[in-house]
Amino acid sequence: MTALRTLAAAAALAPLVIGPGVNANPYAEPDPARATLVGWSALPTETYVPGSASSGYWTTGSATVPAPYPGQPVQGFSATHALGGGDYLVMSDNGFGTKANSADFELAVHRIRPDLRTGRTAYKSLEFNLRDPARHIPWTIWRDGGCSSSGSLPSGYVCPAPDRILTGWDFDPESMQIAKDGTFWFGEEFGPYLLHTNDRGELLEPPIATPGVTSPSNPAPGGATPNLPNSKGYEGMAIEPNGRVLHPMLEGVVDEDRAADLGADLRIYTVANGAFEEGFLRYRMESAAHALGDFIMINGHQALVIERDNLQGSAAAFKRIYLADLSDQDDDGYVEKTLLVDLMDVRNPRRLGGNGSTFTFPYVTIEDVEIIDQQTIAVMNDNNFPAMGGRGADVPDVNELLQIRLDEPLKVHPRLLPRG
Repeated sequence: MTALRTLAAAAALAPLVIGPGVNANPYAEPDPARATLVGWSALPTETYVPGSASSGYWTTGSATVPAPYPGQPVQGFSATHALGGGDYLVMSDNGFGTKANSADFELAVHRIRPDLRTGRTAYKSLEFNLRDPARHIPWTIWRDGGCSSSGSLPSGYVCPAPDRILTGWDFDPESMQIAKDGTFWFGEEFGPYLLHTNDRGELLEPPIATPGVTSPSNPAPGGATPNLPNSKGYEGMAIEPNGRVLHPMLEGVVDEDRAADLGADLRIYTVANGAFEEGFLRYRMESAAHALGDFIMINGHQALVIERDNLQGSAAAFKRIYLADLSDQDDDGYVEKTLLVDLMDVRNPRRLGGNGSTFTFPYVTIEDVEIIDQQTIAVMNDNNFPAMGGRGADVPDVNELLQIRLDEPLKVHPRLLPRG
């Protein structure tokens, strides 16, 4: 291992009602110096890209949001990037949860702007769709051969023109970083692959496979025998301050590690100049039943990791952010980790977000953490549109954004602070 070098507008006017969180947390430990919630806002559930194609033809929708949907929902935030001036880029995942039901969901990066005074996040624009105009992908994609060769299509759905826009049938992006040269890197789960695009979302090279790791959803014909559970690829991917070295992190445990009684260990790789280096570090979860939410660097060797249980609402108990040290000073192959924020126990003196004096974040998928300044971080959830249950059994999940003030400042490298 090397050194760690509206629609949308209409939706915005809809009433936004967030139920109270839950306070019970069997994992809680006494902490008199808890983190403090200093800002909160939410993007309404039914926010769609203006003028976009309808979607959800392979889904059943929900009691409150029946399918098909009138546009492309702005949802499923699985990665974010804070820009200077208060805007955020947010990346949607594969759409509606699986390869089979997301063929009509166009993979996209959006721009949003949270207003912490009103508690309402505004949708600003579709920045770009991911696409492959240069035909770097060597297999059939949905919007160029996949749809036309499908045996049957849902009622009302018509195959789109072969424009090579990528959909949730093709890939499941779960992490995103911007390189020093302005190009984008996406970590995804079907391969798992790394996808490299320009700042318009166009692939610059073929998908980069992970050495020795294959998911059952891998689309490459004649691929290796799967050894990673479905939907357990690159949920997190950090980038070093130099803007050139990536550290993609698997959400799941590969079969070889599970067989070696390492069922709580997640692998962290190093990728330089688009090539995987030999070896990997390990991150040990507090429980083998937990999942990775996000993973970002704050300097050349420290990172933030979201670790969570797979529960929501009143059942949610473990939603935490750890400070991880990737320098591995004891040379045991594992990163060191220190609890930084318990998202089920955040001080809330202003009683933001419909919570009381203690703020809880009981969503099943909390998948975004970003640095705002040396002592403030932003956290967002993936609302799994059109899911319900995070804030109440009959409350549609929204995309919430938290700004959390830490008890002590972090040692953030200036190049990793929001800008431009």
